[in-house]
Order: sequence, then structure tokens, then C-alpha cells
Amino acid sequence: MKEKRQFHHTPSLDDMVLFVEVVRTGSFHRAAQLLDMPGATLSRRIAAMEKRLGVRLLERTTRRVALSECARPFFERCAVLVDEARQAESLLQSQQAMAAGKLHVRIAPDIAVLWVGPLLAEFTRLHPDITLDLDLNSTVDEQGDCQPDLTIRQGSSRPAGRQVWALATLTQGLFAAPAYLARHMAPLAPAELATHDCLHQRGQGQWTLRQAGKPQQPLLGGRVGLNDLGLMRTLAEQGVGIAMLPKQLTQEAVRSGRLVAVLPYWECPSLTLVALAANDTPTPLAVALRDFLASRLALD
Repeated sequence: MKEKRQFHHTPSLDDMVLFVEVVRTGSFHRAAQLLDMPGATLSRRIAAMEKRLGVRLLERTTRRVALSECARPFFERCAVLVDEARQAESLLQSQQAMAAGKLHVRIAPDIAVLWVGPLLAEFTRLHPDITLDLDLNSTVDEQGDCQPDLTIRQGSSRPAGRQVWALATLTQGLFAAPAYLARHMAPLAPAELATHDCLHQRGQGQWTLRQAGKPQQPLLGGRVGLNDLGLMRTLAEQGVGIAMLPKQLTQEAVRSGRLVAVLPYWECPSLTLVALAANDTPTPLAVALRDFLASRLALD
């Protein structure tokens, strides 16, 4: 008569991931947050795992969770398996991304025209196997499921679960055309901007200006709000009003006399161009474009 083999319940890799995360964080609550799952579900899965194995893996107190001494060798082996599995998945995703060769990039239209667009020809020559899918869109859906590989925009906020990198920090100033200042006396103090035609970002009713470290937030007059820096510069040159613009964009216009500085002794907030990844694990192609743009865009 053949001897029957005893069947042992082997923990799944998913259960090992949960167990390892709890041990590494020392807390069911923190582990549940990192794993994005309810704490009660996590506790129930670990308890079921202990029951199947017939071993108490964790010592629980009101303040913390600790690894039981007899479970230490088991944890060390599980940690190795979990880390190797994650590395294998990351390698597969990287190879798939490189093989696909397609990079979906969303860029605010003014940033595309003024800064990123002129650099893309060089990037495509350096990476002849990459296919670029460019979406010129100033509306960014930070919570959507279908995110581009990389989003290029203004700002510095970081949505949860996504990486963000600063590409360039640009100094700004206030500028107006001589024709505008011939019709309106140039403001001598920030408070006077309330009586001027100010070209401002849509929904922006104030600018923050600083002198000797002290801020002022004057109300803005004016009838034109827009979200395109290139058009804002054009309207300022045509004498429509006073605009806050990156100095990089106004150098030639100032040299030729089409624009002059307004309130030059007041400091304006910097404008930051950022690259936002689809998640916390950017594709190799997204990293390649990010590094290329950061190396080409001048930092003030």
C-alpha cells in the first residue's frame, strides 16, 4: 500500500507580500495604507495565514506589531521571494515599455510651443526607435485611470502615487509695451495695479510681489484672463496691458523696445516647469524624456 503524502498549505505570494509589509512597517495600519486595502481585510488575511500554517507569526500589542521569534527565518525567506518577484515584474514592465517604443506625453500648449517643442526634434534623433504620442492639453485629469506616461506642465503639486520632477525654474517679472505706458502712467507701487489693465492667468485675481522679503498681494484690474503665456506676451507687446511673464520669454522684446519692465524692484514668484509621471514607477522612456528635458532646459 502506497503511503499517502500529507498536503501542506503553501502561502501564496500575495499573502507573503502582506506579511512582509506588516513586519517591515511594524503596523497593520501603515501596511494597509501602503497596500491600499482595508485594515480589517489585511488583519483577517494574516490571521488566516497563521491558521493554515499552524504558527503564530506576529506578536500583537496595542502599540505595535512585532515578528515572533520562531517566525524570523520564515520572514527572511518570504522577504527575499517578495523582493525578487517585484524586481522580476519591474524588469518585465521595463522590457515591454522599451519594446513597445511608444511614449504618450501630455503637454500644456504654451509650454509645448515655447519650451518643449523646439527640443523634440533632437530627442527623436537621439531615440530613433521611439514613437511619440503628443497630447497638447492644458486640462490635467490627476485622478483619471488612463494617464499619459509623462505630463509636462506648470506647478509643483504632487498627486498621491505619482512622481514629479522639476525641469526648470524660471524667474518672472512684470512687463508692458511703451504704447500702454504712454496711455497709462506706470504704476509706482503694487497697489496701483488695481487701476491698470492686467493680463492675468484665468481665475487669478491677485499677484504676490515681494520687496526686501515682505510680500504684497495687490488686487488686479483688467478684463483679460487667459492660460497661454505666448498669447499673453503677444497681447502685452500690442499694448493691451501689464503681464507677468518669464524673463526668458521677454529678453528679445525688451532689447528691441517692444516691452519694458514694470515695478522692476519688486520680485515676482518663479514659474516652475515640471514633469509628472503616470505613477510611482515611471517607464524607461518617460525617464529618458524627463532626463533629456532637464538637461536642455536652462535653470535660472
